[in-house]
Amino acid sequence: MTINVPSLFGSHKNAFAGDDSFALMNDRAIIDIAGSAALPFLQSLISSDVGHLTVPGMGLRCSAVVNGQEIAFELYYFSELAFRIFIDNDIAPLLLETLNEAEDSLDIDVITRSDLNILAIRGDNAFKTLLAEFSLTPGIILTGEAQRYARQSGNVFLTATHLKSHKGYELVAKADELAKWQSRFIELGFAKQAELAA
Repeated sequence: MTINVPSLFGSHKNAFAGDDSFALMNDRAIIDIAGSAALPFLQSLISSDVGHLTVPGMGLRCSAVVNGQEIAFELYYFSELAFRIFIDNDIAPLLLETLNEAEDSLDIDVITRSDLNILAIRGDNAFKTLLAEFSLTPGIILTGEAQRYARQSGNVFLTATHLKSHKGYELVAKADELAKWQSRFIELGFAKQAELAA
């Protein structure tokens, strides 16, 4: 007997949605970290408790002190051996310097994912559109601004973030894949924006 496990995705509680729109985002770098020392290294670096991230896809907005400067970024958990970071472009070099130093002495691999792009989608119909287009099931409710949730669906890494200003979702993939989704969202009535406010 085959049991179909639903592909759960994150929804929001009490967040404004607004008009249906999408935009390419180029404000953040994406960094993958893997290896047996990934979890203990990140826990030593980050002020938040990374240990409670035990379900693939769960994530959080966290902070760390790097070279005396406090920085913030998003961290997603794949396994105890693999994580993904989203960080603002202007502070990415600072974090990468620390990660690369650790890579030299610890069992971790650091990969800057310059091959991936980010497409943000928002609006009253964003969540139900993603559920339908990617065959997802609602099941994770984000209630705080630090919470994140992600799901890999085919060639697309989908994220859900809960911010005071909006219910936010992002598609992360290579440029040609995101071009297809931009066309699809236009067909579905979403407006293309030059940028979306954070």
